Amino acid sequence: MEHNHNEKGDRVHKITGYLEHLMDIFEIGIAIIVAVGFIASVVLLVTEMPLLLSHSAGTVAYRHFLESALDLVIGIEFIKMLIKHTPGSVVEVLLFALSRHMVLEGGNALENLLTVCAIAVIFAIRRFLNIESFDFLAKSSDEDWLTDWKSIMKKGNFKKAHDQKVQERKAEAEEKEV
Repeated sequence: MEHNHNEKGDRVHKITGYLEHLMDIFEIGIAIIVAVGFIASVVLLVTEMPLLLSHSAGTVAYRHFLESALDLVIGIEFIKMLIKHTPGSVVEVLLFALSRHMVLEGGNALENLLTVCAIAVIFAIRRFLNIESFDFLAKSSDEDWLTDWKSIMKKGNFKKAHDQKVQERKAEAEEKEV
């Protein structure tokens, strides 16, 4: 009986692995489609440049150009998020989207206040969880964010786990310098 249960578990594990692999392939496919759309949008954005350089272009043309450029930046971050699977890439997408909303769409004072508060909360989360989304010198490890999160939850002490992770990263950086 136990042998049969073990075989079922192995089959379920194998099927789950295949499904995860298939979803990874779909995710990469979507990233490629978004990247192709991104390239087409860059070409369109570049064709708008002569209009901006002319003296007849007003603030409306510039605003449209800025909207398009910020949409492309968000697109870049979205593609990175699909590929990297890190909390930092998610944080960057959220920050750029919120910033774009605040800069271009404005809104009333309450919307702006809520946007600023949302950005502050994202920075606080980034700081608390030690998400290195803006550290261009950050070294990527083989572990993904879920593994890191599970180790933090096992230890039960967020501050201690955070400090240990910082020490591990410093040690890795020192090893690579030598």
